[in-house]
Amino acid sequence: MGVIKGEADIRPDDWHLTCHFSDDNVMPGTLMYECCLHTLRILLMRQGWVGEKSRVWYEPVPGVTSGLHCRGQVIASTKKVHYQAEIKELGFDPAPYAIADALMYADGKPIVRITDMCVRMGGTDKATLASLWEGRRSSAAAQPAPSSRALVPLFDSNSILTFAVGKPSEAFGEPYKVFDSDRIIARLPGPPYQVLDRITRIEGCEAFKLAAGGIVDAEYDVPMDAWYFKSNGQPSMPFGVLLEVALQPCGWLAAYVGSALSSQTDLSFRNLGGTAIQYEEIGPDSGTLVTTVKMTKNVQSAGMLIQDYEMAVRRDGRLVYEGITEFGFFSKKALAEQVGVRGAAPFAPSAADLGRALRPGFIGTPAMPDRMLMMVDSVDCYLPDGGPKGLGFIRGSKKVDPSEWFFKAHFYQDPVCPGSLGLESFIQLLKVAARERWPGAGGRFESMALGQKHTWLYRGQVVPKNKLVTVEACITAVDDARRLLKADGFLKVDGLVIYKMTDFSIRIRGHNT
Repeated sequence: MGVIKGEADIRPDDWHLTCHFSDDNVMPGTLMYECCLHTLRILLMRQGWVGEKSRVWYEPVPGVTSGLHCRGQVIASTKKVHYQAEIKELGFDPAPYAIADALMYADGKPIVRITDMCVRMGGTDKATLASLWEGRRSSAAAQPAPSSRALVPLFDSNSILTFAVGKPSEAFGEPYKVFDSDRIIARLPGPPYQVLDRITRIEGCEAFKLAAGGIVDAEYDVPMDAWYFKSNGQPSMPFGVLLEVALQPCGWLAAYVGSALSSQTDLSFRNLGGTAIQYEEIGPDSGTLVTTVKMTKNVQSAGMLIQDYEMAVRRDGRLVYEGITEFGFFSKKALAEQVGVRGAAPFAPSAADLGRALRPGFIGTPAMPDRMLMMVDSVDCYLPDGGPKGLGFIRGSKKVDPSEWFFKAHFYQDPVCPGSLGLESFIQLLKVAARERWPGAGGRFESMALGQKHTWLYRGQVVPKNKLVTVEACITAVDDARRLLKADGFLKVDGLVIYKMTDFSIRIRGHNT
């Protein structure tokens, strides 16, 4: 798969000898490893693994154990060292990575053996490398092959913000001019709930040609001082915000292919549900998140438009969140006639249960959100042994305030509470239940619990004219060793069940885990 040999001259006054150690000059073993790794990187560059200086980086491959065996040394009397690296595995995850074995020689004598030396090139992937070299192979006189992944955004933050709160035609073009003033189009969320900065790849679709199959890459630069880190009560991105990072590119793609032009009636865009898994938490230092979405279905029926999407959020090439989701375009009349979740059967505590129920306070407790993100005003029923499985039942509520920030941000000309914040209210209930179950546990919350599949279903909406949101959770599984809760439940608005949550989970982690 590839072998490379390199060499270097050694001088008695080399810095790595004189600083290590003052009375016993010898090359550090860690530097021996690094020199072998540099040699491997040269081989990978020769194979075409290159990129823009500010956009790619090298890093170890997580989960790979390397071995360093030193049986000799490089000292002031050494004249020459040789490095030999042989690749044993190449792949993409999706970032390109290599695993190799290496040998180092001092004046012809083998002194160091490295097994499973590994390196990954972050900031790129197979498609990007292929696109780069495809353009390189074009003749100098020919026009370069168009790259599907742009270093300069195809649509920048100004364009995206314009679509959220400005004139749609200025964001997408002339076909949307009718929505500048005469009609209303489904928008993206605006600040502070907009978590989409740019579009860098568009494949398998064309502007204003409505069909499934389109793929886009979207980027979001996580601000170190983002409001939601402070509001969340701990330095991790709330689940509701991460879900928006995954979903907002779906809305952008739906607009790009001209979904709003499929009907002479103004349509609202609503998420209908999904199933996903979170693999990694996002903190203030996470940098840029890259979301890839693909429209897998586009069906029109009875004046409605239903679209399915695959979604994946990555950070530095690592998968953070992935799943499938469904959206629909609906008329105002259809939304007003929604009947909620069909067949919903919420748990009903008995009168005796209600009489002994706990009503824990939680406002201002550690790792709980502040007022801006708090989606539960009070908990009026907590039964540690309640619910169908006897593992716990908790119910909370929130009065609807039409002046709240999220109605203005989501959406312009179509105010509705984000479904992601409804799911956040469910998670906040679970946090209260977890603190009640493990009152002495310090640390912070992992929510969603990593690696746990979860499903949500929406069949209604919370709008400014509503009065009361009620959220209920039945604990379905408890892991005391990991301090993990899993639950199912419902969200009601003015008594109508409109959301269903399945297998949602949280975990209390220690301060240092």
